[in-house]
Amino acid sequence: MNSSVVILNSKSSLKELEEAFESISVIAEEELWVSVEFAHGSNSFWTPTPDEEESEEEITGIIDIGDDQEVYQKIISLAHEIGHALHRRDEHIKGIKYVIFSESLAWFLGYKWCVSHGYIIDIDEYNESLVKALKLYVATELE
Repeated sequence: MNSSVVILNSKSSLKELEEAFESISVIAEEELWVSVEFAHGSNSFWTPTPDEEESEEEITGIIDIGDDQEVYQKIISLAHEIGHALHRRDEHIKGIKYVIFSESLAWFLGYKWCVSHGYIIDIDEYNESLVKALKLYVATELE
């Protein structure tokens, strides 16, 4: 864990949020061998490298962050997408593809990863995004 702890919430300064987003992105790229990029729009997503194309010298996937989001929401989205990358790396559970499980787990793993690197996102605000996203997935699954 970093020697310093950064507390992030919607009232954090724009400069602090931008620095945190950049730092979290760099750490994720170096530690998880992912590429963090921007995608047009408000949606963020994780695209894993197919197993048959993955090698030790290459990235294991791409995290696309919607460029229309506010910086704070980009951090929350990045944490969630990091969670997907972590889920895929876990030999014990990576084969579980059930959407609600995968999405819930990604929210949890991404948050814990950020905390372990010294970036504490306000849990109440993070939970708001989590609940909103999971409700959409539940509604989609029931259709």
